[in-house]
Amino acid sequence: MTPEKALNLIAGQCSKKECCTADIRQKLLRWELPEEDIARILDYLLRHRFVDDDRFARIYAEDKFRFNRWGRQKIALMLRRKGIPSATVEAALAAIPGSSYADSCLDLLRQKLRSLSEPDPYKLRAKLTRFALSRGFDYDTVRECLEQLLAGDACDE
Repeated sequence: MTPEKALNLIAGQCSKKECCTADIRQKLLRWELPEEDIARILDYLLRHRFVDDDRFARIYAEDKFRFNRWGRQKIALMLRRKGIPSATVEAALAAIPGSSYADSCLDLLRQKLRSLSEPDPYKLRAKLTRFALSRGFDYDTVRECLEQLLAGDACDE
């Protein structure tokens, strides 16, 4: 594939959906382009704002929180796997409001509680804790939401 054709294809894809530089680099490497062509294509995409890791991280964090209902820890892990710098990850996570973060965790736990039929309260708490932690919520938030949920405050709705 020629570098011009690769640039046109990648620019078209970047105009349709957000991509990070690591994803673009991987795709160009799969197309077996020389490293100097990859560097030139990435430079063009960055200069013309087809690719912006800050914008990607912010949108990724918002989408994963809102639609997949992931916690901050899982979002941070996935962004770091994509090669996003730590400062950018922290800025993207700071955009998630704290009140809706706890509400999302509480709603998730409430749904999971409905699907469980565990008579032992200790096992029930352990199952709910493991579930919320696996979704990427931090332990303090999970503990607070569990106390609120199991105390009956959240079940009255």
